[in-house]
Amino acid sequence: MAVTVGGGASAGAGATLPDWFTSKKKNPSNLIVARWVPIALVGLPVLTLLAIVIYPTIWMFYHAFQDTNMMRLFQHNWSFVGFENFKTVLSSARFGDSVWHLVLYLTFGTGLEVVLAVILALTLYEVVKNSLLRVILLVLIVLPMMLPPSIVGVLWKFMLTPSNGAVNHALLNMGLISTPVEWFNAGVSLWSIIIADVWNWTALPLLIIYSGRVSLPPAVYEAARVDGAGGWMVMRRITLPMLKEVIAIAFIVRFMDAFKFVDLVYVMTSGGPAQTSELPAYIAFQRGIREFAIGEAAAYAIVIFACSAVIITLFLKYLKKVLKAQAIA
Repeated sequence: MAVTVGGGASAGAGATLPDWFTSKKKNPSNLIVARWVPIALVGLPVLTLLAIVIYPTIWMFYHAFQDTNMMRLFQHNWSFVGFENFKTVLSSARFGDSVWHLVLYLTFGTGLEVVLAVILALTLYEVVKNSLLRVILLVLIVLPMMLPPSIVGVLWKFMLTPSNGAVNHALLNMGLISTPVEWFNAGVSLWSIIIADVWNWTALPLLIIYSGRVSLPPAVYEAARVDGAGGWMVMRRITLPMLKEVIAIAFIVRFMDAFKFVDLVYVMTSGGPAQTSELPAYIAFQRGIREFAIGEAAAYAIVIFACSAVIITLFLKYLKKVLKAQAIA
């Protein structure tokens, strides 16, 4: 049976509506899925987010203003100390040194990873023409990223061993050094961590940049070839400008990850010798997990979060301003 509608702007004069359109499904069994399915699909992720992200964050902010340590935490007798934990963190020479180490790591570690990622991604796409060889090389480059950072730390700790490590052995055989390099001495230990991290994580920005290069429209390059543009001109005037946003995203991803860099430091040097390879996140780990100064560790975490959020926000605003000036955004 059908229902005829005599008027209406959408139905038109004399339009006939089918029975399924006008009938109301009052029986829950007629639904495509049970009522609990959408509730579960939305509710379970929200509960998980509350349990592992929101509640720990609120807990951390609360204890950053308390004199909490492990004993007081179990006895529930901590007391409010205001901004004392933050004053301790910001006035600490240890924290100041770790910030300088982080600047070096971001500049020569994260920066080098993005530069190498751009070179390798464009080389794979532009130079390697055989698809099978390109896939094999891409898989080999990505393999280090698939290893757990703790395993990478142990591997590079053995490779950089001064007496019989593979790196010193190779450098001696090539004549680049005359005596073995003490990779874990003061002033050098941080660079050994940076070397291991570059080997471990260059593949991440490489994948982002390579995907961006694959997605660029071929018509632009065909027009450039018709106009007689050479390879270097195409790279400088077309490829790199069109990949600016993708490269910035790759840098931001690694930049954000650098602020929670703990595992390689812990495995390779434990922040030493004499705290010369400590980073802010590692100090927060030491104070909270190993020394049980929970309030101070929470203050460290909040300072690190605030600094990273401010720097990334300023970088994004600058990037948006540049893209608008180039009429891209």
